[in-house]
Parts: sequence; structure tokens; C-alpha cells
Amino acid sequence: CPDCVVQIGGYPYCADCKEEAMRDLRSGLPAHEVRPLEMASLGRRFLALWVDQFIVALPLVVAFFALAVSQGLFKEGAPSDPTPALAIVQGLLSLGWIGIGILYEGLMLASSGQTLGKKLLKIKVVTPEGGVITRSQAWSRAVVRQVMGFVPCLGLIDYLVAFGQERTCIHD
Repeated sequence: CPDCVVQIGGYPYCADCKEEAMRDLRSGLPAHEVRPLEMASLGRRFLALWVDQFIVALPLVVAFFALAVSQGLFKEGAPSDPTPALAIVQGLLSLGWIGIGILYEGLMLASSGQTLGKKLLKIKVVTPEGGVITRSQAWSRAVVRQVMGFVPCLGLIDYLVAFGQERTCIHD
């Protein structure tokens, strides 16, 4: 009915749709772009994840190759078995991957709800109501995703559930 129609961002909304429009505004969407919340496609979400993993991996790959070159692993006649020190450093780099991943994702999501990959693909992590996630939600999500990703089967299961009806991963 005309009595329940309100204007939000210059567009008319009925009583039912007005709540969704207000959630969009609370999630940071500009008023001229207010429309019902839409989940990012799985393809965009995985591409954003790939960009973020590249950002996290780059310094670790550089550190590993610097160490490998200093140990002479690329020289002709180098031993085929790595030294115990190199094996320990590889383990530390793996743990570093988790730590840097948690820091990167936790800090980025806590500050803006977006990592660099999500910003690039115009994706934002919000609550189911469309609001801004809390700091504890951002850090919990980062820890759960990184730890599950480190355990081979759990990492795969985490992302396989995204193909379900709700299209959310376990870490979501």
C-alpha cells in the first residue's frame, strides 16, 4: 500500500524490502547502490581467496628461496637430501604461513570487513543481517579458516560445503 512505502536513496521501498535496504546501508553500501544483499558467487569468492593467498605466500616464498640459495641447494652437485636445518626452517615457514595468514585476514577483516582480494572483487564480509562483523568475528573467522586449511582433509571439507544451499563455508 502507498502508506508503507518509504524513500531510501531515492528509491521507493515497501515495508518488507525496507529492512533489507537498511541492512545494505549499515553494511557500508552507498545510498545510491542500496539493493537487497546478494552473496558473491563462488567463483569470485575463490578468486579473492587466491589473490589473498598470493599476497600471504609471496614473502614466504622469497624467504625460502633466499635460504635455499644460501644453503647451496641450487648448485650443481648439491646433496639431494636437505640438511636438518633446512627441514626445520621449512617447518617454521609453514607455521609462518599460518601466522601471517591469520594476521593478514584478521587485521583486514576487523578493520573494514575486506581483505585486499575481497576489495579487488568488491566482496565484503557482513553478518547475516548485513551489518558490520565484530572484531571477534573477524579474528575467529581468520583462525578457523587458516587452521582448517592447514589440515588437508578439513581444508577441503571447509570449501566443499560452500556448494550447499546456503553457499557458506564452515569458517563463515
